[in-house]
Amino acid sequence: ILFWLEIISLLGMVGKGVDALGTVILWLQVNGFKDVLALVEDGIKLIRNFGSVIVHSTPHLYASALPFIPSNSLLSMMLLPKFPRLARVAVGGLKGWPVEQQLLQGHASTVNSVAFSPDGKRIVSGSEDKTVRVWDVEQGVQIGSLLEGHTSAVNSVAFAPDGKRIVSGSWDKTVRVWDVEGGVQIGSPL
Repeated sequence: ILFWLEIISLLGMVGKGVDALGTVILWLQVNGFKDVLALVEDGIKLIRNFGSVIVHSTPHLYASALPFIPSNSLLSMMLLPKFPRLARVAVGGLKGWPVEQQLLQGHASTVNSVAFSPDGKRIVSGSEDKTVRVWDVEQGVQIGSLLEGHTSAVNSVAFAPDGKRIVSGSWDKTVRVWDVEGGVQIGSPL
């Protein structure tokens, strides 16, 4: 991941890094490489937290980012031992990644409705683009495939109390129920 970050920094493409790694996460999930997910998720968090300094100077990846990544992150455990001369935070370093504001991008038009899952780990969004998307709150990436079927703008979305289903309402005068895990519509439109 470090060499890739160096390259996208040198190419002036750090801003596209989160989207690229989000695509990698989707591919890893679909193809069953769950053991690599945590590393890619840490890569996203690294870009979100330190991208603004890395974009100005590639060496800041090593000078300003690596020394400050949380000690319990997979990136820290894998990479810091390889750089024994790198500056370290002696006291008060981060144990976990900080909570951050996230911009969830993917809809092609205005988002009309959002809702959190009961466990707070996912967000569902409905849009003028006639689609419903499910997002991972911590990683800031879309989970699964686009939920399509409405023929007009989606204006209302909600999770069922068990978090396993989503309901969406649309200007097409239908209500649809979706299976969150399978990413498919359950039954006919209501």
